Amino acid sequence: MPDWKEAIRTRLAPAKLDPASEAEVVEELAQHLDNCYEELQASGIPDEECHRRALAELEDRDLLATGVRLAQRPPSPTPAIGIAAFKGGYLNGVIHDLKFSFRNIRAKPSFSLTVIGMLALGIACNAAIFSIFNSLFLHPLPFAEPDQLVDLDETAPKWNLRYVGVSCPDSYEWRKDNSTFHSMAFFRGVGYNLSDRGRAQRADGAQVSHDMLDVLRLKPLIGRNFAPEEDKPGGAKVMLLNYDLWRTMFRSDPKVLGRILKLDDEAYTVIGVLPHEAVFPDRAALWVPLQADPNNISSYYLSGVGRLRPGASLEHARADLLRIHKAMISDGHRLNEFTFPVLTPLRDRYLGDLKTVSRVLLGAVGILLLITSVNIAALVTMRGSSRLREIAIRTAMGASRGRIVAQLLTENIVLAAAGGAFGVLLGAACLRAMVSRIPVVMPQWITFSLDWRFAVFCVVMTGAAALLFGLAPALQASAVDIRGSLQGTAACTTPPSSRRTTFGVLVVCEIALALMVSISASLLVQAFRKVLHTDPGFRSDNISTFRINLPDAAYDKPALKIAYFDKLLTRLLALPGIRAAGATSAPPLGGDHWGGQFEAEGGRDAGPQGENPEVLRVAATPGYADAIGMTLLQGRTFEERDDRPDSPLVVLVNETLAKHFWGNESPIGKRIRQPGAKDWYQVIGLLRDEKHDGLDEEVKPSVFQPYSTTISTVDHNDARALSAMTIILRSSMDPEMAAGAVREIVRGMDPEVSMYRVETMAEQMDRSLWTRRAYSWLFGVFAMIAILLAAAGVYGTVSYTVSQRTQEIGIRMALGAQPAQVLGQVLLDGMALVSIGVATGLAGGLWAMGLLRTLLFGVSSHDPLIYVAVALGMLCVGLLANFVPACRAASVDPMRALHFE
Repeated sequence: MPDWKEAIRTRLAPAKLDPASEAEVVEELAQHLDNCYEELQASGIPDEECHRRALAELEDRDLLATGVRLAQRPPSPTPAIGIAAFKGGYLNGVIHDLKFSFRNIRAKPSFSLTVIGMLALGIACNAAIFSIFNSLFLHPLPFAEPDQLVDLDETAPKWNLRYVGVSCPDSYEWRKDNSTFHSMAFFRGVGYNLSDRGRAQRADGAQVSHDMLDVLRLKPLIGRNFAPEEDKPGGAKVMLLNYDLWRTMFRSDPKVLGRILKLDDEAYTVIGVLPHEAVFPDRAALWVPLQADPNNISSYYLSGVGRLRPGASLEHARADLLRIHKAMISDGHRLNEFTFPVLTPLRDRYLGDLKTVSRVLLGAVGILLLITSVNIAALVTMRGSSRLREIAIRTAMGASRGRIVAQLLTENIVLAAAGGAFGVLLGAACLRAMVSRIPVVMPQWITFSLDWRFAVFCVVMTGAAALLFGLAPALQASAVDIRGSLQGTAACTTPPSSRRTTFGVLVVCEIALALMVSISASLLVQAFRKVLHTDPGFRSDNISTFRINLPDAAYDKPALKIAYFDKLLTRLLALPGIRAAGATSAPPLGGDHWGGQFEAEGGRDAGPQGENPEVLRVAATPGYADAIGMTLLQGRTFEERDDRPDSPLVVLVNETLAKHFWGNESPIGKRIRQPGAKDWYQVIGLLRDEKHDGLDEEVKPSVFQPYSTTISTVDHNDARALSAMTIILRSSMDPEMAAGAVREIVRGMDPEVSMYRVETMAEQMDRSLWTRRAYSWLFGVFAMIAILLAAAGVYGTVSYTVSQRTQEIGIRMALGAQPAQVLGQVLLDGMALVSIGVATGLAGGLWAMGLLRTLLFGVSSHDPLIYVAVALGMLCVGLLANFVPACRAASVDPMRALHFE
């Protein structure tokens, strides 16, 4: 060991201490440098570098000054006042603490990297999930005063419908008579075949009322808005172009105004270009006037958006519209008895289903950060125990407890800052990876980006973590026995039993928090497995789909549409490898819905209050059920004889509708009709239920009608909706191999008609499950990380506790204790803590599972098997984490243990 005393005396010479005082200070400082040298050597640093770094401690003026003050015992000076004193005292102290912290981090690289890595992992998970939540729910909408915007719709509880759309008469009366809205607008999404001078493409558009821009408080970039007279039935055919369409298709040409474009073979005049902020209605490349008919009573096909007046609350506005809505009943609008206005903040209407998921994920990563902080707190506490001699020397030389706590906290803050920086970088990379894999089309006004909220969140999380894992260990380590330090036996004044209690509390917290996350993950994964094993009622393998929309201008009669689809399906069936083909207005998982009410002859009537479920109506061609792979339970499916306009009216029904009207009786031969209609439909077949809206959604009662008879008997609006059909192809080979031949057939039949939304049913199935799969997978990953961290924490804590009890264990073994007894005692002590943690985690899990209830499908939030399995698994993990330290304790050599310090 180097001799430091001469170097210390040289630096103490200016202080002119008396020999006795100088000898005392030299002895204490030499001991401090010895400790530093030993620590540096233990970390693998070469001897010369260790010697240089240890001598660097003598450059610490605060260290020398405290030694001199200890020897001279001068009276306390009057505190300096002013900016200069602040800079010279406080800032110098901070700079010194930072330098000392960096030296300690370099001296213990394994410890430092462990803390930084664990914290970076916890911060990264929190940063990634928060950035998604921030983008979805905290970013302001790209409109003026977005908090005033609300979604307008109608609900029908007696029809078992959350949203039914807004009818045309209701939209007119709401707009005319309300007193709480500054303005209202209504719209519907429509797809068009857009052609310009021989160039054709598919474009998503929107039919909007003339006041849409007023509601959004936007103005056309160039040109003008729709005039009120253009928004009436029979009004002029004009259009507004979306900014992106204008830029890509027309290269931002201002001369586009007045240009004639064709939408579904009908000529429209461009009167303006929308600003870049006009991202609502979502994905609309162009706008045309809505031209809604106020006398169309039965159709609920509109969506609405309104801007509240300043000071008007959502509850007041809802009551205002309800008053208008119910007053219309006396004017003959009988359906308003069963429907009610429903007002929802715009963001909640389009993203509300994701709010619960994102909040639960935030809670999960928050728990993960707590586990990380608890683990690091245990590590810091252990390291603090190994630094008691250093802290004791500083205390003996005059350093206050606050000064020691400040120094230790500074070290923890430096570690936290490094971990936070790496965590933010890792979190940003995770965010990019997750966003790139999102197959669900988010609203256009959602942008995933990092902003000031993200920065503030990361700083707060890092600071909170630093306090969580740093404050208590710093306070505990600063409590040093000064007399013991002067005698060379420095010890913490905190009793050993208190330290063991601290470590026990940390173990219990880790186990409890990890168990809560594990239970949540197990329930969600089990729910996802239930969804995967749910019978969808159709096939998804080797099935491809695409959409065809026939322009009404060219196919203005039902017979022309019927002939087109008959010819198309015939040609498709002639392709090699195509085993079945059909067309439908509403394929499963397609998001299409066309509904209505039905009544059964001799069947169950509507309830006394008019309760009658909304029935999904599906127009389909012969061969559709076979192509999509639906199961026929009774009767027969559609045949060519059913698909003629003059054929008898026949339908297929699903199990849910059959049970609703006829219970367990066979529906074959029974008749149904729409309320008040004179024509009856005869049931010719019973189909197994299909999961139309998703595998985890309820089955709707459904009626399948032949396409030809349906389009020939419905009104104009429904007939126009039936111009767009989805073609279903089942092949004996990879569906993508036939895509080119199919596209050639469609182009050859009519160049103005294009196929779009070309995808396989397997892709649609994966997309419908993506959200559930994503959060189940994320919870599983978080649970695994939590379990590993908890196991590491238990192992580290028990190992440290055993090392502190080595002398005690040696004495017991010297007095006759057997290794098996020592092994059992250590395991018993460790498993007692694990058991308390498991019990606490089970109680916390039961409380927290209420938040997950809406995300569980076919799984009880209190499933005892899952709780027992997870608890047993955690006990096994705890046993493994305790076993190695217990074995080490049982193998202690009594003679060596008796000399242990």
